Amino acid sequence: MKRTTSFGRAKILFVLQKIPFFKPLTPHEREKLVDHAEFYIAQEGELIIEQGTLDTAFYVLMSGNASVVVNGVKEPVANVEPGSFFGEMSFLLNTPRSSNVISKKLCVLIRIDRRLLGKLDSTIREKMKDQIIVKLANTIVEHNQQMQSSEK
Repeated sequence: MKRTTSFGRAKILFVLQKIPFFKPLTPHEREKLVDHAEFYIAQEGELIIEQGTLDTAFYVLMSGNASVVVNGVKEPVANVEPGSFFGEMSFLLNTPRSSNVISKKLCVLIRIDRRLLGKLDSTIREKMKDQIIVKLANTIVEHNQQMQSSEK
C-alpha cells in the first residue's frame, strides 16, 4: 500500500462529506482533518491489513472494495464497501490484527491513528470516537440477533 498526496483538496473534501463516518463533522472540521490526514492507495489484491501484525491505525475506505479474510480461508467473512471503516479493534485495544483485509479492486483509504487524532481538536476526536462506538454497538446487536436466530 502506498501513501499518496496526488488528490486535490477540494475532491477529498467532496468525498468526505458523502462518507457516513465523517458526516457528523462540520465542513471546517473536515478541512482540519484533511490538513493532517494521510491517504493511501491499495492496488487490486493488495494486503491492506495483515492478520497478526501490530498496527494501531484504522482505515476508512473512500473508494473501492475489500474483503475481510481470517486464517487464510478463501471465503471472506465480510466485505468492505466505500464509506466503511475497519481495523478499529486494534486501534482501540492495541492488539494484533485479527484478520486480513485485502483490496478487491483499487482502493483509496484514509488512515487514522493516534498521531492524527492528537493533531485534531477534541470535538473532532469525540465525533470520530462516537462513530466507532456506534459501529461496535451495532455489531453486538447483530451478533445477538444471529445467536437468537440460531437457537430457534
